[in-house]
Amino acid sequence: MTALFIAIALSSLVYLPHSPNIPRIQDRLLPAGSPGYFLGTDVLGRDILSQLMVGAKTSLIVGAGGALISLVIGTIAGLSAAAFGRVADETISRSADIMLSIPGMVTALVLAATIGSGALTTILALSAFFTPSFTRVIRSAALTVLQEDFIVAARLYGRPTWFILIRHVLPNVAGVMIVQFTLYFAAGILTEAGLSYLGVGVTRPSISWGMMLNEAQQQVGISSPLAMWPGLAIVIVVLGLNLLGDGLRDVLDPKLARRV
Repeated sequence: MTALFIAIALSSLVYLPHSPNIPRIQDRLLPAGSPGYFLGTDVLGRDILSQLMVGAKTSLIVGAGGALISLVIGTIAGLSAAAFGRVADETISRSADIMLSIPGMVTALVLAATIGSGALTTILALSAFFTPSFTRVIRSAALTVLQEDFIVAARLYGRPTWFILIRHVLPNVAGVMIVQFTLYFAAGILTEAGLSYLGVGVTRPSISWGMMLNEAQQQVGISSPLAMWPGLAIVIVVLGLNLLGDGLRDVLDPKLARRV
């Protein structure tokens, strides 16, 4: 499911059945399976399939972008909190707690009011929302690794802290990083859809699945599939990414591997 999602998102860069933003009033509200329109059209005659393909690209960029920025910042902060003493640990941990106490939706609304809504605003909001969680997870995993005997041996050899973090700690927490990235990628897509549905995320001429849901809600009962297609796409992609994350955790977690 994840591979299909990525393939559709990438294919939208080179091919679309129709232009997703050009109205065709004569073709409005066509049902799925109509000639030339595999999934039908919306109230202005725009092709649903083309909009879903562009929405997949938007979800890929926003979800992966927010998760990746959070991963990088959270990893640096988490490793620093685990390795550079009590003062650094308390400062970073309490800062993460403060950020976690601020709802992500509030952050998105503030950013939308200051710099305007759009994909960049959504990515920044996701980064601010996810980074504290990444920091806490990476810190916990790094503290466990730093208690191992090979870390003590490295310190006895006079290895500097930065070398120990890069050479020994980072490879041992890479599995946790990959799993968390996958799960927050899915959470990012779901959050982006919610923000766009509320009108503070992606707006036209860009296209988002959440924005399609927002536009389709007025047609529920008249042409209900308009809301069904983007909703189904969100469910399938988020489910696929969560299943992928669970599978990667089973493969990369040595404790679970020993149980098997």
